[in-house]
Amino acid sequence: MTIAQRPDEGASNERTALSWQRTALSLLGGSAIMARLTWSSLGFVVLIPLGIATCLALWVFLESRGRYAHDAGTRSRGRSRGGTAPASLAVATTLLAATELAALTLG
Repeated sequence: MTIAQRPDEGASNERTALSWQRTALSLLGGSAIMARLTWSSLGFVVLIPLGIATCLALWVFLESRGRYAHDAGTRSRGRSRGGTAPASLAVATTLLAATELAALTLG
């Protein structure tokens, strides 16, 4: 086994995976709370950003598990990670903020 193929033996991989999972669960919880609080102002329109944020949070959660498995030694991923997980979190957060701003403006 060469140095490039040696798995990480430290705890940083676990901490990173857990932080991504906490972030995804926080996004899901925050979107559910936002939907509950803005339901009276926007009605069924609130379900659209809630559904999108739920899908993105689930994807980030599953992506973090795939990253952990890859970095822990299986090296099962053939592609680079890129920046899609942070970008999707930014999109979901922006969407939720826009929904809350619409509820405050219209309510």
